[in-house]
Amino acid sequence: MIGLQLAVVAWMLATLRFVPVLLMPAFTPFAWAPLHVRAILLLALSWLLTGIAAPSAMPADLVLAACSELLVGACYGLAVMLPMASLGFSARMLDVQAGLASANLFNPALQGTDSLLGTVLSLAGTLTFFALGFHLLLLRHLVASVRWVPLGAAAHAPSLTALLNLLGSQFLLGLMVTLPVVLGLFAVDIAVAFASRSMPQANIYFLALPLKVATVLVLLAGSLRLAPALLGRLFADGLAGAQSMVRG
Repeated sequence: MIGLQLAVVAWMLATLRFVPVLLMPAFTPFAWAPLHVRAILLLALSWLLTGIAAPSAMPADLVLAACSELLVGACYGLAVMLPMASLGFSARMLDVQAGLASANLFNPALQGTDSLLGTVLSLAGTLTFFALGFHLLLLRHLVASVRWVPLGAAAHAPSLTALLNLLGSQFLLGLMVTLPVVLGLFAVDIAVAFASRSMPQANIYFLALPLKVATVLVLLAGSLRLAPALLGRLFADGLAGAQSMVRG
């Protein structure tokens, strides 16, 4: 009877470790999948993890153990959330610089609006994430995390240094994806400013806006051809940072 109770508790704790990555909208890269598919995957992975890393004794504090499992899962959820957030930040900066800030697309999943270029970069990031197999690597990292934080053990607080390093590197790499477009728009702004001073009677703004939009589309198309390597490095750095936070 005690063995059955221990198995049930271990399975519940393993389920909580996978919940942030598979079910929480802010963390999961699988939000496009139907909920029942993600729930079945959650149950299967938690049962697998229970079979290979079941605790030898009942946790002394189940609430603390449950919070610990959610914390570990959230750390690995950051490995997906931060790269997508950095791409969204870079895209929003391009929207403002190109005059597309008012052009929004409705996102039915979040019941809100997304920026135009943010949607393009988000789709590119999601495609790269799955095409390079980072979804499998993420799940493997979660299973391997029992080496450092066994099921039912109290996780230590994530390393603040590792978190700050991860934040800095993620947003720097996200900016590198759009850096050619940013520099191109800056050059267009300089040219428009020079033309405006040379011909003050002309309304340069109505000429500059379509020129900047065309520049964004051309340079972004060229940048996305080279983006998979940078996006792969972005997600790999996120997973390495999550592992550093869990290991302390």
